[in-house]
Amino acid sequence: MKSLSGRQSRTRPDFAKRWVPWLCVYTGARVGELVQLRKEDFAQDASTGAWIMTLTPEAGTVKGKEFREVPLHAHLIEMGFMEFVDKAQSGYLFMTIKPGKSFPGVWQSKKNRLAEFAREYVKDPNVAPNHGWRHTFKSLGFEAGVQEKVLDAICGHAPASIGRAYGSVSLKTKVDAVGLFPRFKLEDREQAPLGQA
Repeated sequence: MKSLSGRQSRTRPDFAKRWVPWLCVYTGARVGELVQLRKEDFAQDASTGAWIMTLTPEAGTVKGKEFREVPLHAHLIEMGFMEFVDKAQSGYLFMTIKPGKSFPGVWQSKKNRLAEFAREYVKDPNVAPNHGWRHTFKSLGFEAGVQEKVLDAICGHAPASIGRAYGSVSLKTKVDAVGLFPRFKLEDREQAPLGQA
């Protein structure tokens, strides 16, 4: 298996280790929402030109059972993520559900394997290795000046108050916000599960 920083791996578990941590840091999505992604959950938005990932209950499980559209960061595109999606067969990108296996079992197993992989790098037992990416996403967003309501809309957090629930965040606003995010640099992070797979 190759480094997550450039070359693609050959199996679905390898692809999950290659791409899911990157998707976590650039989208704020839950690991469970990402491991169930399908090829058909990606499209290029005609009005903004941005690549959009749709997190939908149709793929499996989404907290709150509401779909949301999340723009992909330019760094993901440059690293070849959409080329990977384009070359993939239809259906799940990171899971194979064999006859006799259930979606929940395969889904949970995939999340567990990714947590074990991340734990090799995140040694602190008080930090949930996969969920920590959502904190990183929010921190990077705040540092970039993205409004909390926009960050919540991107990563699927419920509004903190009734007042914040009023008004909607447009896809263009999300695209603009993701464009403000800096590139995540591995050398700037002491222990990030984005090194060797």
